[in-house]
Amino acid sequence: MSLSDHLRYLRAMRGGMDTRAIAEAIGLETSGPINRAETQYRPVRDPELVAKLANYYGRPLEEFQWHDARPRKFLTFYAARALETKEPASLTLRSGETLRGRIVWWDLGSIGLEMADGRTIVVMRHAVVDWLDATNWKDV
Repeated sequence: MSLSDHLRYLRAMRGGMDTRAIAEAIGLETSGPINRAETQYRPVRDPELVAKLANYYGRPLEEFQWHDARPRKFLTFYAARALETKEPASLTLRSGETLRGRIVWWDLGSIGLEMADGRTIVVMRHAVVDWLDATNWKDV
């Protein structure tokens, strides 16, 4: 799961407070950096902001760095390659369950995964926390 998805999840779990309140709490003048961190599909290139957000949410910095190394863009690369090559895919969900199958379609919000029994299930992308070779992509 990307850091952007993880940040939105954590904010929702705290009642969905406004990003301006978070910015104020961590000493930022505007909520712009937080809004960008929650919506970009690339790694957050501001280690100080990542550290402040980890501290704000009371979570280990390593957790945020782990998520930052798995931007949504990399999941897109993985899904597109698996669809093109028809290689089996492996998606680990927030629940800890790992789903294996063949990606038959994907879009911005979800992935169609054909299971061994022929069923196609829809996996919401924000529920995917890890995948094969998650960090083995060149960020472009």
